[in-house]
Amino acid sequence: MRSGYYISMKQIYFSLLILVIVNSFIYSQSRFFVLTEGWKDMAALEYNESYISIGLGFTGTFQNHLQFTKLDKQGSVLDEWIFKLDSTNTTEFSFQQAVTTNNFGERIIAGTITYSQETLHSIGIKLSFNDDFTVNLENNWMYAPFENSTQFRTAQPSDYDNNMMYSANYLSDNKVHSILMKTDESDNILWENSFSCSGNCWMDVRHLISTDEGGYIFTNNEERLTGGPGLDDHDVATIIKVDSVGEQQWRIYPGGVGLPYTSEYLVLQPTDDGNYLCAWADNFWDVPYGNVSYQRNPDATIWFAKIDPNGNKLWEKNIQEEIDLWDVAYDFYLIEQMIRLADDNFVMIYHNGIIKINQEAEVIWARRINPLGFESNDDQTFYYLMKGISQTSDGGLIATGEFVAQPGTVFPEFTQSGFVLKLDEYGCFEADCQEDDPVSIISLQLSVKEMSIYPNPAKESVTLSYDIGQSVSRISLAVTDVAGRMVHEQVLTGIAGSVQVDTHKWVSGVYLCQLMVDGYVGGVHRVVITR
Repeated sequence: MRSGYYISMKQIYFSLLILVIVNSFIYSQSRFFVLTEGWKDMAALEYNESYISIGLGFTGTFQNHLQFTKLDKQGSVLDEWIFKLDSTNTTEFSFQQAVTTNNFGERIIAGTITYSQETLHSIGIKLSFNDDFTVNLENNWMYAPFENSTQFRTAQPSDYDNNMMYSANYLSDNKVHSILMKTDESDNILWENSFSCSGNCWMDVRHLISTDEGGYIFTNNEERLTGGPGLDDHDVATIIKVDSVGEQQWRIYPGGVGLPYTSEYLVLQPTDDGNYLCAWADNFWDVPYGNVSYQRNPDATIWFAKIDPNGNKLWEKNIQEEIDLWDVAYDFYLIEQMIRLADDNFVMIYHNGIIKINQEAEVIWARRINPLGFESNDDQTFYYLMKGISQTSDGGLIATGEFVAQPGTVFPEFTQSGFVLKLDEYGCFEADCQEDDPVSIISLQLSVKEMSIYPNPAKESVTLSYDIGQSVSRISLAVTDVAGRMVHEQVLTGIAGSVQVDTHKWVSGVYLCQLMVDGYVGGVHRVVITR
């Protein structure tokens, strides 16, 4: 699959696509779509006046490298550069959650490198960069404890200390296992635990979060191999809860483990009620032909469940009616990511779909993404694969992914390219698209009389001064980084006043300070932390 897929990436038609870059504004929010070098963009980070996307490029057949693109706030390409570790065949990573910032301000990418087949096939690696990814800091750490392949999948700084958490996959005894580990600031392993599924079964880590009581939750796809010629595999999504030293406390399968449907691509986020909201897809089903034979499920949809801290399922539902209502159906739901927004709702992406939901999995809005306006037909097939998404300082969203055009009239040769897509707060690429929504969106903006944050930029602390100017029931301050990770939250007393927030532990970067008034966003200010 790879060899034909990577080689014919950019033909002369790439310049044609660059011409359709769209730049416009809505409520001071930029909206644009731009194709980038390389074959897939996985993540985008925001800076004061720019964005940097991180993806995968190619140097030759099976010769992947990291591809960086710097864009201004209107989507124009300012710079591009690549990185591949010397003497290796490839340098790559798997998910947006493999890109993070440690507690010392270093940019971290947890990925995989490969050498020649005569040595190890693949090795997990932690790559450390400066703030804008232009310099590799060379304190890279290789993780290769096994004779066969090892791949890092996710990374995140520990919420409880200055250490780092990683998840990985590794091949052993002709099976793929998952591993969870914690390292100190010198990359010494503090603890590591591996996880397997029984029988002829392979595991694939997808998502990792910290829990309130000091433990961790990570999700996996369990690929249960049928073991017969012509028989398809049965994927099962699992949630594993571990304590502070990685010992398993429980493992559950929200979508079930048996026939006839698969459950896969599970993502999960904590909710304000102390529980967890998870989502998965049932893309395949067992066709009853006597043998196990999984085919595309014609009724495939997205499922949600609320899980309590002990692993009990509180409720379950699918959103097929909402998918039909908002016209965002797809025949295969490869759910890539779900992030928390500053207004305490969530955004989830899959293929060319994006859905905003509240903490009870009620759809607020949903969008089918087609910024180039091409529709697949008998002559040519186009598709988008969104891989990552985060919230931006203007309240909008920035997504990354992969655009593919099969040979046809518009693109006579196969074309594959990374992309960066900037949307407004309603998930709109075209101005005022929310005005045509099948369900009216309640405005998420309430005006406040006064809101200011100073100093800005700041180092040790910032002060929020506010005046709501009207009687309300609840006022709170929520501060998130540009990836949607909550770094500070507190309830405010009185309809006017000021509060000082300690920022000395925050890493350098841009943060969104949002004043929440009775559950709605009353005001948003961007603050820059420098070191």
